[in-house]
Amino acid sequence: MDQFIIAYLPKPSQPEPVVSHAVALAKMLHKGLILLSIHDTHYAESPDQSTATMQLQSLTDQIKQPSNPLYYADTSYCSMHGDTHDVLTQIPKLLAAVAIVVQVDCDAPHKTPTHPRHLLHLLRDIQIAYLTVQQPHPNTTAFYIPALTIDYRRESKEKLIWASYFARFGGSDIKILRQDYKDEGLRDACYENMRFVEKIFGDLNIHYHTQTYSGGKLFTEPAAVSYAAQHNISLFISLTTDTRDRDMLEWIIGTPEQRVIRNPEKLPILFLNQRDDLYVLCD
Repeated sequence: MDQFIIAYLPKPSQPEPVVSHAVALAKMLHKGLILLSIHDTHYAESPDQSTATMQLQSLTDQIKQPSNPLYYADTSYCSMHGDTHDVLTQIPKLLAAVAIVVQVDCDAPHKTPTHPRHLLHLLRDIQIAYLTVQQPHPNTTAFYIPALTIDYRRESKEKLIWASYFARFGGSDIKILRQDYKDEGLRDACYENMRFVEKIFGDLNIHYHTQTYSGGKLFTEPAAVSYAAQHNISLFISLTTDTRDRDMLEWIIGTPEQRVIRNPEKLPILFLNQRDDLYVLCD
């Protein structure tokens, strides 16, 4: 079975910024593209399934026109009905999805599909990568320059598989951001993770550059995103917080991803949920 990039469109009549990024990702990975709408009665502005189907069909026809700057021949659509969280959680199995592109609107009303915090809630159980975007892709024939952090935590290595796709399929150099820890134990753990990066990327012949940044006092990932945006990075790869490992402070003031997703630099963020059954690409 082939795999697909999903463009989730709560309002198919307003396809940007999702479609341009979905086309860029599908082109890079050589995967099919599916435009998805979900009629969910929880959302007052959700179009009925019949209307959504007509809008998706029209949009698909437009994308398949060679004269369209967003041209991508391997495009189809799917209109579904149900609870958005439940449908999105099942998307990897239902549509053979390997990644989904979703819009973030920091001004959206609470409990709507594009509100940053609510969107993270909708995607908290999904088994695939999800790319959150705030503005259209400037050029779908030019792929991404990705960055990710490697720190003292063992989990930070989980981002390397997806990072490798941008190098292998998009020809990108990978930017590795790390802190210069003063604590010897944290520094040693970070260096151990970097040795793992050297081995994996060395075996795959992937080019990468390491840069040091100053982390924030409370959350380091938002500081890394800000640093990346100032250094010509076009996409940031980030892990969400494992709900089983949240501490009391995160329950009170929120998680790092709740700040990363709404970054004022509007950098696209590719999120990976921490789980053992995450779907990966079939080469």
